[in-house]
Amino acid sequence: SGFSKWTPVTASDSTFDLQSGTTKVILEVQASGGAGGTSDVSGNNAGSGGAGAYAKKLLTGMTGATDKLDITIGAVAAAAASGTVTSVAQAGTASFTTVTCTGGAGGAAGAVEAEGGAGGVIPTTGDLNIAGQNGLPGASFGYAAGPGSNSMFGFGGIRKEGSLGVGQAATGYGSGGGQARPSGSMAGGAGGAAIVIVWEYK
Repeated sequence: SGFSKWTPVTASDSTFDLQSGTTKVILEVQASGGAGGTSDVSGNNAGSGGAGAYAKKLLTGMTGATDKLDITIGAVAAAAASGTVTSVAQAGTASFTTVTCTGGAGGAAGAVEAEGGAGGVIPTTGDLNIAGQNGLPGASFGYAAGPGSNSMFGFGGIRKEGSLGVGQAATGYGSGGGQARPSGSMAGGAGGAAIVIVWEYK
C-alpha cells in the first residue's frame, strides 16, 4: 500500500471517480486569481490582480469503489474581473466537510494609487490554509507596470521593463494578472486559472 495516483483537475467534475482500493486522499485546492484593472485615459496604472486562496486536506477512511468527489473549478478572471470559488465536496458515499477556497479580486481601475485586488481570504476547511497574496497598487503615468500576485502554483503577470502595452496574463494557476503600462486606456492581464490536485493512496 502507499501512493497510487495523482490527478490535476482543471474543469468541474461533479462525480470524480476514485480508484478502486483508494483509502486515503490528499486534496490541494487552488482558487483562480484576479485580473489586473484597466488603466485610465490619463495613463495611470490600474491595480494588479490578487491571488486565489489555497488549501490542503487529508481525507481518511475513503472507499474508492463508491466514494466520489464533487469538484467545482472557478472561472478564469478576464480584465478587471475577480476569480471565483473553487471547492471539493462529497459525492457518492463519501462524507467530509467541503474544502472551499475563494478567488483573488480584480485590480481597481486606473488612478493614482489605484488599489490592487485583495487575495482570496484564508480558508477554514483545509488542514493547511493559505490566503491569497494581495495585488500591487497602481501608480501615476510614467511608472513601470507592477506584477500580479504570486500563488502556490503560479506567478503574477508582469510586463518587460520599459515596454508599453496591455497587462500580462498570469502564468501557472491561481496567480494575479499584471498591470498595463499604458499610453491611454489599456486592459490589465487575465488572472490564473484554478486547479484541484487529487492524490490517492491505497
